[in-house]
Amino acid sequence: MQIDLFYIEAEHDTVPGVVRELAATEQAASDKADELLMTGAYVYRQNMSVDVPLIYSHVEVEAALCVWEHLCEITVCTDKPDPAWNEYRESIGSVELRHESIEIGKWVLQVYDLLPEWYRASGAYDWEIVPAIVGKLTPGQTHPDPYTTKYSLLNSDSAKAEYFRDFDAHLKFRYGLTVEEAGIDMDDFLATWFQPDAEPDEQVRRYAEKYNLERVR
Repeated sequence: MQIDLFYIEAEHDTVPGVVRELAATEQAASDKADELLMTGAYVYRQNMSVDVPLIYSHVEVEAALCVWEHLCEITVCTDKPDPAWNEYRESIGSVELRHESIEIGKWVLQVYDLLPEWYRASGAYDWEIVPAIVGKLTPGQTHPDPYTTKYSLLNSDSAKAEYFRDFDAHLKFRYGLTVEEAGIDMDDFLATWFQPDAEPDEQVRRYAEKYNLERVR
């Protein structure tokens, strides 16, 4: 892997010493050179390409491993493999799919970072959340937009059911009232109180304020 850096060196007729700087961007290099020129220095600048090893963070490695584990689970570790992923694995080979898990893992993290806490806490990261995100992919095709994927996940039937359960649990714990006892049916709940970008307990607080409920704990 190569990265482009910008080396700046400057000397002054009356000030001893040499200034040496490395900049990561063209703009940063230009700004530094202009700053030195304004002091009356003689400025030398050189662009350079530097070879650096490919480095992955801890969370990127974890995500890639979770993706690879899931893809194995739905292709070679089951009696009923996923048709699309199994065909894709056979067409490109296990090694290539394992390498592709790295890029899929990076995309998974982009989606995961957008998800609200209530959804993240709704299941195990490796066994439920990562598989749900990967489930929005079509094998071999460009990864969909992370924001589009986020709302596809949050508006799924399973996510709505989880949000409903969380809302009901918080309502009962804080105000001693269940959703059923409050007379809220699912259609009314989804139309009025299901706001996936808001935490369920925050929606419970708003519900309580609207109907002047008293907390029991």
